[in-house]
Amino acid sequence: MAVAAPAKAAPTVVPLPTVHGDLTGTLKKIRDTGVITLGYREAAIPFAYVNDKGKPIGYTMDLCYAVVDAVKTALDLPNLRVREMSITPQNRIALVKNGTVDLDCAPNTITPERAEQVGFSNPYYVSEVRLLVNRKDNIRGLDDLKGQNLVASAGSTGERLARTQADKGGFRVIPARDHGESMLTLETGRAKAFALDDVLLAGLRANARQPGDFEIVGAPLETELNALMLRRDDPQFKHFVDTTLAHVFSSGDIRRIQRKWFQQPIPPRNVNLNLEPSKEVIEVWHKGMQVTE
Repeated sequence: MAVAAPAKAAPTVVPLPTVHGDLTGTLKKIRDTGVITLGYREAAIPFAYVNDKGKPIGYTMDLCYAVVDAVKTALDLPNLRVREMSITPQNRIALVKNGTVDLDCAPNTITPERAEQVGFSNPYYVSEVRLLVNRKDNIRGLDDLKGQNLVASAGSTGERLARTQADKGGFRVIPARDHGESMLTLETGRAKAFALDDVLLAGLRANARQPGDFEIVGAPLETELNALMLRRDDPQFKHFVDTTLAHVFSSGDIRRIQRKWFQQPIPPRNVNLNLEPSKEVIEVWHKGMQVTE
């Protein structure tokens, strides 16, 4: 007689964080001021961007607001004010370091260089840096860019990686202020390729004037772990943020958030990116359920 395989046990839901002992660092600052400041991007679709009313929305904004709700409960601050600040890849590190921004909700890549200046939450996503190009230009990768311009958002991982290849590939790197300006540079033909995380490129392509004109090409320049950015050497706040994310991952809320922003029509043009979570993303969520004191 066949014996059914035992059902997989559902993951234990990690409780929302609590705070024991004296408050320090960011949590003390939030309690003393009654304000938490979140950083966001103007055009990092679908992670953090503004809708037609100028309100920041997206996948990572939902994660940050989970942290905000946890702070309200743990610190008994039901009237906590949330300040949302538009920041760019160039100024994000400085604004986190100097205390202006408490939590940057953009798709920040964890790198050793950045980790010397700021802190990061546990990762919430995995992406690959690739190229967005116009189909008519028949560009398949960096090797096809000799003598051409490549655009990248200043301060982004895409810019750093492109610059390391520019001399060898014989192409020029044009820095843009942000992702929106980078996309405009590509659309107007001033650059033949745009280097950035593949998920962000998919969002920008979906909301272009002529989405069908563009495609994502080339071998990955780098595989990245994305995380929320916070101040360095603030273990109390990092543990608080990581525990909140562990709750989101283990409760299944992350699946709902994933479907909402990657597998359903999203503003401003109600385009569906149709992106399933990769096995690497699911593994990151699974690892993020493990929180130690």
